[in-house]
Amino acid sequence: MKNILILGSEGYLGSVLVPFLLRKNLKITGIDKCFFGRKNKYKKNFQFIKNDYKNIKNDFLTKFDFIIDLVNISNDPASELNFRFTTFTNYKNKIIFYKKLLQVNKVIKYIYISSCSVYGHNTSLVNESSKPQPISLYSKLCLKYEKFLKKNKINYTVLRLGTLYGWSKRMRYDIAINKIIRDIIFLKKIEILGGQQQRFFCYNIFACEVISKIIFEKTKKFINKIFNIGIFNTNIIELVKKIINLTNAKNTDIIHEKNNIDKRSYKVSMASANLFKKKSSFSRLVNNSLIATYKKISLDKIPFDKKKITLLVYKDYLKKKYFKKNI
Repeated sequence: MKNILILGSEGYLGSVLVPFLLRKNLKITGIDKCFFGRKNKYKKNFQFIKNDYKNIKNDFLTKFDFIIDLVNISNDPASELNFRFTTFTNYKNKIIFYKKLLQVNKVIKYIYISSCSVYGHNTSLVNESSKPQPISLYSKLCLKYEKFLKKNKINYTVLRLGTLYGWSKRMRYDIAINKIIRDIIFLKKIEILGGQQQRFFCYNIFACEVISKIIFEKTKKFINKIFNIGIFNTNIIELVKKIINLTNAKNTDIIHEKNNIDKRSYKVSMASANLFKKKSSFSRLVNNSLIATYKKISLDKIPFDKKKITLLVYKDYLKKKYFKKNI
């Protein structure tokens, strides 16, 4: 049985990934500071440690076959709240942790969850060979850590995910599709800023499928490589239309503000995604995943809870407890 360590197990993707991998007969240890609470409470084959991942001891790391690194302040506005807080969380603490891994006398594979936001603003179809143009602190640190991984010794796989969506126990409504669906259901209106900006979207369950296939792959075809992972490209205007049509959401007011402060826009090649799923099945997956997300969100009893907005959670944290001096 493979032994997996998940950094950031209680976050938006981690809360979906842990139960997904437990069904694959894997032994999992999760580490998280629980900014958003404890979400995974399984007993069989799951151990949880509430801690900062940089504090993990070298000896503890010897039992793991894979490290899955989900730790990032990933929301762009949240990443800009405090430069020092974000830089330590997303980069400097990773270096501390990585140096401990280098001292472990075992072959460990490292999966780092990065982002397609490293492409910033690109008018051409991008792939892994395209020149990144990161705009936010978050995307700049993602790219910086990718470069660090390339220069060092541990076998890695970098997954540049498209903008995630889908239901999670640690739900987020500060990401496009989830927010659009929430507002359709509970407000009967949607506010579009700009709308022409292109995005690459990734269903959170598909991201879990990709991670699982990398874990169980017996060859080396995913080792020391970067993959763009998502299931469809669209702009925000077309996305809103698609969701309304799929869900038959009538009487939805669309407020279109053409001024847009978000400068990111990129359309991403599906070539890497096609390595993990048949090309012909993506259209069906897109429609089914949007409908499934709509149904789950419609059952949310507290859709406007501020804990479901990443920016607000980190704002509260930074107000109550600024960085400890020993960081």
